[in-house]
Amino acid sequence: MIKLLFVLETRSSNRSDWMYIKSTIDYFYKPRTFALDKIFATSKTELIQQDVKIKSKINDSDREVKVILVTDYDRDEELNNRIEKHCEINNYDLVWMNLDVEDVYLGRQVPSNQKKSEAINFQSKKHKLLPRLTGLGNNTPLKSRHTTNLLIVLDKYISRN
Repeated sequence: MIKLLFVLETRSSNRSDWMYIKSTIDYFYKPRTFALDKIFATSKTELIQQDVKIKSKINDSDREVKVILVTDYDRDEELNNRIEKHCEINNYDLVWMNLDVEDVYLGRQVPSNQKKSEAINFQSKKHKLLPRLTGLGNNTPLKSRHTTNLLIVLDKYISRN
């Protein structure tokens, strides 16, 4: 069995990005024949500084671990390129959310103080909302707003319903 280790650009106290991703996995990829784990980073810069935690989780696992970095697409091309290079060097998968996770799942950006409540609301309606989302499996998420390559990355490792 495989373990998917998500490294997310979100606050550990908030976990809103994880709520959307977990909802997506639960909706499209039941029943579970895989394990999930996560590491939270508060910024894009911190996102690529998690190698010690990642290696520790890999060493502690009795399964094959696939690392998936999840980040928003910001207009900072230099930082975006550093993240891509870091993933390439370490053989991590990279999931882009363009412009951010709320923009992908809700079609709009959300103020920071409302992110958690919006994510909880989404979770309660996921069975109605997820089938309507068309941008979850985009090969080129950096070219189109409201898109991500999340399903493409997940499909490499786990089977859909």
